[in-house]
Amino acid sequence: MRKPKQKASAFVRWAVVSALAGLVGLLLAAQVTDRTMHHEFGVNGNAVLCVPSSDMDPDLIPYNDESTDLAVGSGHTPGFGFLFGADQIQRHLDAGTFLVRPELSGLRHVNTLGGGVGFLSVPDSRRLGSAMRARDLSDEWSASGRCVDVVATPLHQSNLFEVKCAAEDNYSNVLNRAPDRRKSLPEPNSVVVATCLTETISAGKFKGHTLHSCRRVTVLDGFIFDYQIQKDNLPLYPQIDRFLRSKLVEWKKNCSLPRR
Repeated sequence: MRKPKQKASAFVRWAVVSALAGLVGLLLAAQVTDRTMHHEFGVNGNAVLCVPSSDMDPDLIPYNDESTDLAVGSGHTPGFGFLFGADQIQRHLDAGTFLVRPELSGLRHVNTLGGGVGFLSVPDSRRLGSAMRARDLSDEWSASGRCVDVVATPLHQSNLFEVKCAAEDNYSNVLNRAPDRRKSLPEPNSVVVATCLTETISAGKFKGHTLHSCRRVTVLDGFIFDYQIQKDNLPLYPQIDRFLRSKLVEWKKNCSLPRR
């Protein structure tokens, strides 16, 4: 009478082991991604960045320059658009909070980190930077020309200053130091952090709401990033830059995955 029990026990152990092995296989398969699941961007026939759809702005995917033969330095900066949710950004912050406006949850680009990545030639990577969109910077720094009534306001909990030619202007430059007319203007890319625009929505569901949208341009490891966030989140820019640099590392690593 004991032999059938032993056989049954052996069968149960075999079934459990097989089930566990199958589960482990499924988990490993879920963790391993192949290159066919990525959008490939590169030069000279070689993939340089391999980006999953989940990291891309779905509205811009049809318009991306998806190719491994991108014409870098042709006057057009080829690349693609990205979009990351507030929760994902928050998980990568060492300090601070990525603020959202729940009342504007229907405006996708208000409560997210969205922008574009571009391939640069070596000369452009040395020339371009955060001051690309800055206006009136020289006049603001020297309080001259159109900006004799320049206003510099410290941003909350940061070492940043929002600078306007006049208090009523809806455009501003955000600098990492206050303008000082007694000193020469530093190299613009070393002082400009972002440019901002204040707009009030004039129609539709969100009529009457005011947006303080800022755009930052930065060159990371030879790629140009141009992203938009609300002004309240701008003090987080060093951490956001680090997050985007980590994404670059990830996208490059994806290109070494095998094809299936």
